[in-house]
Amino acid sequence: MRLGDSGTKPLLGVIEDSDTIFLDSGSTTHPLAKYIKMRQQITVVTNSLLVVNELVDSEVDVLLIGGKLRHSEKSITAYDMLFQFDALNIQKAFICTSGISLENGLSDYDIDEIRTRRQIMKNSKQTYVLCDHSKFEQDVTIKTCDLQELEAIITDAGVDEEVRKRFSEAGHRMIIA
Repeated sequence: MRLGDSGTKPLLGVIEDSDTIFLDSGSTTHPLAKYIKMRQQITVVTNSLLVVNELVDSEVDVLLIGGKLRHSEKSITAYDMLFQFDALNIQKAFICTSGISLENGLSDYDIDEIRTRRQIMKNSKQTYVLCDHSKFEQDVTIKTCDLQELEAIITDAGVDEEVRKRFSEAGHRMIIA
């Protein structure tokens, strides 16, 4: 998913100045970091080295969670003993996924990434998933969460109209970015 100038407009009401947010690892969350640089007094908690690199020369406060480097995703998978998740007050978490379906919710391949996401979701007031259209109607190895745990699904315009309709009829909010 590409979040360009026009694609960020739907997110103007989602991310507010002074928010503390979590940006997950993945190709869909990295472009969001570029948008966040335009906001004021944002604190970003992340496990993504790409997000850190994007924000390193900005005014954004960045908290990088500690843990094991996952080379394939350029991310850190967290361990409770290294990071005190319970101390975090996150307003909004932006997570990614490898699969999303009405029947099984979100799913992914790596258990350590999923554990990190679940812990962050537990400490967040709202959770959004960012995923491109190719992730829909896919169920991969390990379930991350049910769709009812999400505030909204943020995706690109490539999502099939029939898929949008079914998700909407099931009560799931979709933001096209």
